[in-house]
Amino acid sequence: MKELYQRVQRIERADPDSMRNMRERLNNLTKPVGSLGLLEDAAIRIAGITGSVSPAIDRKAIVVMSGDHGVAEEGVSAYPQEVTGLMLKQFANGKAAINVLARQAGADVLVVDAGSVLPNVPEGIVDKKVRAGTSNMAKGPAMTSEEAVSAIKAGIETADELANKGYQLIGLGEMGIGNTTPSVAITSVLTGQAPKELTGAGTGIDDKALAAKADIISRAIQINRPNPLDPIDVLAKIGGLEIAGLTGLIIGAASHRIPVVLDGVITGAAALLAARIEPRCTDFMIASHLSAEPAHKVILHTLGLQPFLHAEMRLGEGTGAALVFPLLQSAIRLAEQMGTFGDLGLPSPAPAEEAISLAPVKRSGGRSADTAPKMMTGTEQKHGFTESERAAVYKAIETRRDIRRFRQDPVPDEVLYRLLRAAHSAPSVGFMQPWNFIVITSEETKRKLKQAADKERRALMIHYEDEKAERFSKLKIEGLEEAPITVCVTLDPTRGGPHVLGRNSIPETDLASVSCAIQNLWLAARAEGVAVGWVSFYKKQDVRQILNIPPHIDPVALLSLGYTDEFPDAPILEQAGWRKRISLDELIFKEVWGTLPDERLDGGADG
Repeated sequence: MKELYQRVQRIERADPDSMRNMRERLNNLTKPVGSLGLLEDAAIRIAGITGSVSPAIDRKAIVVMSGDHGVAEEGVSAYPQEVTGLMLKQFANGKAAINVLARQAGADVLVVDAGSVLPNVPEGIVDKKVRAGTSNMAKGPAMTSEEAVSAIKAGIETADELANKGYQLIGLGEMGIGNTTPSVAITSVLTGQAPKELTGAGTGIDDKALAAKADIISRAIQINRPNPLDPIDVLAKIGGLEIAGLTGLIIGAASHRIPVVLDGVITGAAALLAARIEPRCTDFMIASHLSAEPAHKVILHTLGLQPFLHAEMRLGEGTGAALVFPLLQSAIRLAEQMGTFGDLGLPSPAPAEEAISLAPVKRSGGRSADTAPKMMTGTEQKHGFTESERAAVYKAIETRRDIRRFRQDPVPDEVLYRLLRAAHSAPSVGFMQPWNFIVITSEETKRKLKQAADKERRALMIHYEDEKAERFSKLKIEGLEEAPITVCVTLDPTRGGPHVLGRNSIPETDLASVSCAIQNLWLAARAEGVAVGWVSFYKKQDVRQILNIPPHIDPVALLSLGYTDEFPDAPILEQAGWRKRISLDELIFKEVWGTLPDERLDGGADG
């Protein structure tokens, strides 16, 4: 386990500068901005993954992880378990569907046996077998946690071997009779969706067998009670060896900054697990197609991925990934080889991408953009801001307000990105960065959130009487609908694994870190003239349901963002007569709790 988390720590986020530069390049090509659709998105994503505006993805491989499943004895597949072994021989002979499509795409096929029941692995198949198939998860755990981790490590080793051989793009495939059953079970536990809503025909079972399959998945979850906060526990109890291998393959590829192209629902389940082990893995994933399996749509939505193809495929093997390889190469070649408006002596139809920096802008001579620094000495001269910079920071702090009324004017995308970038620059617990930001612009979704908040507001009125009850009833939440943007800031307590530097002794530090992110966003918004309203009453389960947030993720804050006609002089609660700000002098102790300083620290009035 220690080795796994050490590898996870090597994974970095996609490079924002390369993504921005690629977007600028695409916007300047001789075409309408955005007219190449998902091809442009793919080029930007690959640039971020590789850290290059001229990424190379010519050396390609499809990895087919294979394994058998004890749950196959429950009749969840239209084919007997022996077909897994027969297909391994077909792969080795180069006659399976993935072999045909990989040859067409110019990709190599690597087949890895992570856990088939074959006593002898066919020649040409890489033997990384952890055990001969899993146990029947409908009767107990599919495998032990140690076996699950060993299979993950086998996947990481495979990624290392491919990276060392110079492969630049990896497609994910699988083979294992019965493997849609554990994939749906994993998806159900990690997303909170009921098995009957996620279960599909797999290899082509009839309606009666389909209903029985959903019941078997429900029973397996009920018997094993996997912990959704512990992806290894989920994998061990209701997963598969090839799914574990694929999970490791994603982690390993991400640590080498190699893009991974997902196939269908089984590779999607592995992607969910990898994202739960380390969310930064999501940056390295590309969705090839939308499978006919119902769970696959939920998986891609949860991961925030958009598929290229909608071909109602459900074969597996990595066939969807192989089909998309040429599209990805086309995306990169278009970015590299197309001419620009500048080549024609014409201005670009799109503005250049703005370089995003939270540091003060410097001009020649090292001075700040707005004024020369006043004389300072020692540490101040090295680290302090200029007088005007310092004044601007304090102005943002002192005039920040919780706003309740908004104009309908849209917030430009570049402004929103700067605000989120400011939030993302907050102090982070052991660099676990436990936050996510759900950006909501849908009027229907905002309406549902307002209804949830209003329901809770009305329920809370019983706690107040007389004048306070009247004042509480007048507190406005219309901003959730009025503001053009709502941002839900979440906390993932599992990010970075069970032992995170800075959180071992005080687990709540991750919540403090998310709070810092919120405050960064709020102050940056004030500097941009963007108003923020923080809605602080709602049932978290209501918000989880509306926004499809997994059970273990904590929706810490709902923030309304937009422009307003007025920033009031006093905070809204003070205006409403709720209470006055407590004097700072009452809150400062000297040396130990309860001992007031001999004299005021500033000698002036408390504002």
